[in-house]
Amino acid sequence: MRLRRSRLGTYHHREAIPKKDSEGSSYTDYGPAVSFQAEEWPAGGKVQAEMYGQRLPNIRNLRIQEPYREVPEAGKVSYAIKDGPVITANDGICLYVGGDADPDYRVVALYPYRFLTMEVEKL
Repeated sequence: MRLRRSRLGTYHHREAIPKKDSEGSSYTDYGPAVSFQAEEWPAGGKVQAEMYGQRLPNIRNLRIQEPYREVPEAGKVSYAIKDGPVITANDGICLYVGGDADPDYRVVALYPYRFLTMEVEKL
């Protein structure tokens, strides 16, 4: 099974970097943008409706065709895409804005199926 070329789009991944300001409050900054190609569609169905409830209209699904591998880190799992980014939960994804702007979505869940599948939520 392959993804349809007509549905593929180019999106940008930005790594989430937790930081603290001078007063000790934490905030998230984002690293440089790395582009990748994926198929994107809105969330729906019974399972996602039960999981996200009222947040369902803000959820999108992404499926990446490129081969990937699991990268274990300290306490979290990341997925490295061949010739692309290393994606972890809470990273930023630029779906409808360019790679220069702050991300408009964040990774909520990653599923290591045949194609790496992500659920992203609008910020």
